[in-house]
Amino acid sequence: MSYKPPFTITADILNLVADISQQVGRLDSQVLNASPQLRKQNRIKTITGTLAIEGNTLTEEQVTAIVEGKPVLGSVRELAEVKGAIAAYEALPTYKASSYTDLLAAHGLMMSDIRKCGSISFSRCWYS
Repeated sequence: MSYKPPFTITADILNLVADISQQVGRLDSQVLNASPQLRKQNRIKTITGTLAIEGNTLTEEQVTAIVEGKPVLGSVRELAEVKGAIAAYEALPTYKASSYTDLLAAHGLMMSDIRKCGSISFSRCWYS
């Protein structure tokens, strides 16, 4: 009782797959890195969305300001979460996805400023 797909693999299909593979192999990494603005926007959306899951209420505009080094008014914890997420995101190229040690390192970056802000007694501050 083996699965039979609703199509037949033909020489034409194999040639198309080979052609696609060759074209993907030709992709120039410089072309992929041609838009630093797009990468920055994607990073900001990723950080904002990831932290929103955890209850962080800072907006994309506020996260953008933090990434750009501008001051932002927000809770100490939320600002620390963004700072940790930025640090972890910047370190991503150095990590191996299958490494437990790298997972712990990324978590350490995410949590480092959050642990520090636990002793601060005021609830809102400027981050710059």
